[in-house]
Amino acid sequence: MEMKQIQQHVSVREILQLLVRRFGLLQKDGAQCCGVTVIQSHILYELERRPSISLNELSQLLSMDTGAISRQIQQLVELGLINRIPDPKDRRYVVLSLTEKGTRQSREIAVTMESYVQSIFQFIPEDKQEQVLESLQMLSEAMSKSANCCTPPL
Repeated sequence: MEMKQIQQHVSVREILQLLVRRFGLLQKDGAQCCGVTVIQSHILYELERRPSISLNELSQLLSMDTGAISRQIQQLVELGLINRIPDPKDRRYVVLSLTEKGTRQSREIAVTMESYVQSIFQFIPEDKQEQVLESLQMLSEAMSKSANCCTPPL
């Protein structure tokens, strides 16, 4: 690999780490204002997008092991944000869904996050905003295809 490629890969890594750090801090602030942890806000987000999902499906979506997700789900059930219902097709499994309170909480977090994203985009020239979105999508797709990406420990 030539030096220019190595420098480019280092730059990409640095940018990704900064983005993750900055966005992670934002999510922490956004979620904490609503009384849930960052991972719990991710769970609420996914359940709003995909009602009646199984624990295993959610675990795969979030690239986390089922034990860790299960503990978070239990806390959200105790907070009255999630319902755990036996799967009508197979009673050994449960289906997860948001309660009305959970839906309100998820939407409150979404408003906070959308407001922040809008505030970021005001610093990006309007003619470049679509390019930024396309580039982020392309990067996300490339990461998901990588053999080393986001696989939870077994």
